Amino acid sequence: MGATSQNQLGQLVAMDAATIKGVIDRLKARDLVVLEPHGRDRRRLVVSLSDEGRNLIETLLPDALEVSEETLAPLTPRETATFLRLLAKLAEG
Repeated sequence: MGATSQNQLGQLVAMDAATIKGVIDRLKARDLVVLEPHGRDRRRLVVSLSDEGRNLIETLLPDALEVSEETLAPLTPRETATFLRLLAKLAEG
């Protein structure tokens, strides 16, 4: 998705403001994300991946995809689609 506000990122991953702030603080401490002031609203922060964060995702993504495939393997394609749709609905609120 690229750079996004801390608030929007929290909404995308279904975390409240306090929780996402803690997560972002820990990722920043590990140099996995970069925080910059928003261009128009200096009170807001924009979060983006650092080069180290991007490299870590590229390294771990194949493993994450494999785990997802193994988890969904017992389901038919139709069941998988239903399951993912229901998960998305739960994440919405």
